[in-house]
This record gives sequence, structure tokens and C-alpha cells, in this order.
Amino acid sequence: MGNPWAYDFSAIGQRSAPLLIIHGSDVDAFSKQQGGFKVGGNSDIYQLIPETMRFDQLNLSKQFLKAEGRPDPARYPVVLNLVTDPDQHPRTLLRVQKVLRGYKGRVINRPDALLRTTRDQVAKRLTGIPCLRVPKLIRLRNPKPGAASAASQRAGQSFPLIVRLAGTHTGKIVGIVKTPDELDAAAVGTGEFLVIEFVDFRSNDGLYRKYRFWSFGDRTIFRHLIISDQWNVHVSERMRLMLDRPDLMEEEQRLLTRPDGAFPGEVHATFDAVKTRMGLDFFGMDFALDAEGRIILFEANATMNFFPLEPHLKFSYLGKLRGPAQEAFTAMLGFEGGSE
Repeated sequence: MGNPWAYDFSAIGQRSAPLLIIHGSDVDAFSKQQGGFKVGGNSDIYQLIPETMRFDQLNLSKQFLKAEGRPDPARYPVVLNLVTDPDQHPRTLLRVQKVLRGYKGRVINRPDALLRTTRDQVAKRLTGIPCLRVPKLIRLRNPKPGAASAASQRAGQSFPLIVRLAGTHTGKIVGIVKTPDELDAAAVGTGEFLVIEFVDFRSNDGLYRKYRFWSFGDRTIFRHLIISDQWNVHVSERMRLMLDRPDLMEEEQRLLTRPDGAFPGEVHATFDAVKTRMGLDFFGMDFALDAEGRIILFEANATMNFFPLEPHLKFSYLGKLRGPAQEAFTAMLGFEGGSE
């Protein structure tokens, strides 16, 4: 069976690119030293675009809204939306909706679907999937003194709890609290706070393991295993702990023997169920595995990073990901045969 998302490019004008990429920010984009502009809350998977693929770009950041010569989406069979964070850039996602109103082509990660991927919405949507444990999560906006502990109690949460600000990534947290008083001290004042049940996922060897899957269309790519001696596992742990532990690197390499990850079938079936409920063309999911092999959800969204692949020569084995990931990404766009 052929790719149902494939396109016939023979009717596209010689000067037209087959792909339009949309990115942008609710705050001003800032200039990069090497040229161009950078914004947060946008996916980095554009780095999987093959060098031979032609594309145009539309920046919807505030300072570019009135730019002349903006491309018309109607000229493109495929639009790739890289504005992915509904907490950081909700206004920009609404701009993307407006720009694409009436568009007849294929949109990769539609803005309306992304607006439904805040952490609290995702937690609700994924609750109830067999073999998936979703820690209870509540969202508090500008909580008054004492409001956090009261809301947590109503939600039936159990201590300890993780407190973090909405729209933050890369492991940034306010703190982990063990009592109602500590919770009220950590989650109070201006801002939107996420209060999440902490699930101890420490392995028998005393280490913590965080896995990451990526979904591109209907394909799964296993991105990495990060192992730490601390519960707040972040990619920097790769350099701090794993660099001098060949046994841990070998553990990751064993999982990489399959592009989708050498996991038991139950793990893949659970992630397939997550894909269906997420309703996105591409996204990543961070998770742990408990003693019974069930998935413990950390987060699932389209904003988490896919790059860089090789932070150190010792991790050069991660470079093998690029080929399968690029193939899955290109198939998702419908360009398996190239764009020329």
C-alpha cells in the first residue's frame, strides 16, 4: 500500500517549493550570531529536512507580522507547523489558525490540536490507557495562600509532589514538596503552576532511567535512554554520569538495535494508544518503566528537543538515529520520493 499522504508534485510551478514551514513566538524572536532568528516553544525537527528538499518559511513572531511578500499557504500542498507550545505561544497558535483558515492542503500538527496539549490536558486525555500510569496533575493560576494544598486535596493527590511553572521544559522545576505547608509556600503568587504527583521510578541498582519515544506520522523512533543517580533526569546527566559508564551506554545501545526501540510489545502497544489519543502528527514522550514493565508518563508534547544527536564522541552511536528519523519525518510529510 502506498503512502496515503504522498503528493504529486508535477503540477507545482517550477519556482514553488512544495513545503511551507510556519514558526513564530508570542515574544520577539532574537537574532542568532550565525544569522537568522531563534524563538522558544518551536520544534527543532526542521533539522531532519533533507538537503534536497525545497521549502519556504513564514515567521509569525510579532515583529514580522507586517512583513511584505509573505508566502500564501494556498500555494503549498503541505504546511509544517513548528509553533508547538500552547503555554508559551497561545496567541501565535491562534495566528496560525487564522492564516490557515480555508487552507485545503495538509497541515502537519494543526494549531487546534496543539492548543489541546498543555500538560494538564494531556494528563486527562491519556488517563485510562492500559499499562500507562499517569501521575495526578492539577494546574493553578495565580494561587492565593493556602489554595494549592486545598486544590491538591480535592484532586486526591498524594505527597510528595513536584511543583513547576507551566510552559517550562528541560527539567526546570520550582521544587519537590512533602507536606501541604511546603506546597502552599512553593505554589503561590503570580503565574500558572503545575502540581504533579511524584512517582519513585528508581531501578533496583539505585539509578533513574528516562526514556524518550518520538512519533512521526504512524512511525515510532526511539530517541534515547538517559540514566541518572538523581530523580530529575535531564540530558546533562549523559555527560555527568553516563560518559564514564560503558555499561550504561551499552544498555542504551541495546535499545537502539531497532529504530523504534527494542522494547517488549506491551510498551509499543501502549505508545500506539498514546499516539491515537494525542491527535498529533509528531510529538515526543518521556517516560519511565516500573518494576512490572508499565509506562510511567512524564510528559508528551511536540516541543521537546530531538537534537543534538551526538554530544560527545563516546555517544557517536546516536548518529544512527538520523537516517530512520529522517525517513519517518519525510514519510510523514508525504515526500518519500523527494520534493524535486
